[in-house]
Amino acid sequence: MSAQPRREEQQLTQSAHRPQFRLRFGAIACAAALLAVACTSSSSTSAGPSGSCSSSAPGGKLGGDCNTTTPSLKLTGAGANSIQPFYERAFYYYNQANKGVSVDYSPVGSSVGITNVQQNTVQFGQSEIPMPSPATGTAGTILQVPVDLGGVALSYNIPGVDTGLKLDGPTLAGIYTGAITNWDDPAIAALNAGVKLPHLATVAVHRADSSGPGYDLDQYLIATAGTAWTSKAGTKATTRWPVADIGVGQQLNTGVASYIQQTQGAIGYVEYAFAQKSKFNNVALKNASGAFVAPTLDSIKAAGAQATNLSAANFNIVDGAGAGTYPLANFSWALLYQKQASTDVGIVLGKLFDWVTTTGQQQATPLGYAPMPDNAVSLAHTTLLTLQTASGQPLFG
Repeated sequence: MSAQPRREEQQLTQSAHRPQFRLRFGAIACAAALLAVACTSSSSTSAGPSGSCSSSAPGGKLGGDCNTTTPSLKLTGAGANSIQPFYERAFYYYNQANKGVSVDYSPVGSSVGITNVQQNTVQFGQSEIPMPSPATGTAGTILQVPVDLGGVALSYNIPGVDTGLKLDGPTLAGIYTGAITNWDDPAIAALNAGVKLPHLATVAVHRADSSGPGYDLDQYLIATAGTAWTSKAGTKATTRWPVADIGVGQQLNTGVASYIQQTQGAIGYVEYAFAQKSKFNNVALKNASGAFVAPTLDSIKAAGAQATNLSAANFNIVDGAGAGTYPLANFSWALLYQKQASTDVGIVLGKLFDWVTTTGQQQATPLGYAPMPDNAVSLAHTTLLTLQTASGQPLFG
C-alpha cells in the first residue's frame, strides 16, 4: 500500500477517538449559496459519457466502470456520526478513481443531517434511521438509499472482565433505568457464572443527541425487557434517549467512546466500528434465539441477511432470528433529492453512491462494517436510477 493510504488509515484510527466537526472551506461556500449550484473544484461543464457508458440520458449508464465517469466537482454532505469512518475511507478511494470529485462530509448526527437536507443546505444527508414516508424537503421528494450495514456495540470498562460479559434485555434495562447499580448485582451474576464481577458502580452512558444507535437499543429493550423498560421509556422507539435522567449523556459516538475509556464501571452504546478501533470489550447480548452473541462482522452480516424485504419503510433488523445473529444491527441511509436542480450534481451523486454501495463496500470490512447483502445493493441501485433532472428527465438510462 502506498504511503498516502497508510496515512489515511492512521487518520481513520484517530477519528474514532475525537469529535469530527469538519466543514471545509468549499463546504462553507456551498452552504452560503444554499447549494443552488455545485461548488466545483474545476469547471462543472464536462464532456458527457462516451463509449459503453453513453446513453440518451444526461448521465449515461449507471454502474461498473461508468461510475467514475462524471463531471468534476466538490460535494457536501452531513449527518450520521456512525458512518464517518467508512465514508472517510470510501470517499478517499473514490477520489483516487475519479480525481475530479471530492466530498466534504460533516458527521454532526442524523437529526442534523435530516434537517440540513430538508433545508437544501447540503447536497446529501445521512441518517441511521430513514425519514418517515413521504420523505420531503424544500426541493421536493427525498430518496433514501441504503449505503452500509453496521452494528451497535454495548462497550464496557470493567476491570478484570476482559471478555465474556453476558447481558439480556431485563439486565440491560435495569442498568439504564437505575434499578441495577452495581456490576455484581445478582441478576447480572446469574447470567455470568464463573465470571468474577467486581462490586463497582454501573455508569450507564447514553447519547445526549438524537441517534440511530439509541433508537436501535430502545427498540431492543422494548422487544426484550418488558415492563422493566416500557414502564419508564414507553412502547415506541425514539431517536432521543428516553431515560435521559439516569446515567451520563455524551454527544455522538466519539463522546460516548471517550467517556467509556476514561470511566471505570461505564457501559455505553457505540457503532461497532468505533468500538473496534477503540479496542473495547463488548457485551454478548441475548438474541431472539436465546443465544448470547457479541458483535462481529459475521454476526452483523447475519443480521443483515434477515432484511429480505428491505425498504425505507421496512428497515428494522433489531433482534432478528438466527442463533448467530447479533441483535443490534442496522443499515445507514443516504438522503438526496430525487429532482436535482443541477444536472452535474445529480450525475455525481448517483454515480458516487452507486460506487459506494458496490465497489466501495470493499472498504467496509477493515473498519468493522459488514458488506451489504445483495438485496440492499439492488435496492440502492434501483433507487438511484430514479434520480431526475430539474425538468423530470431521468438522469441515467
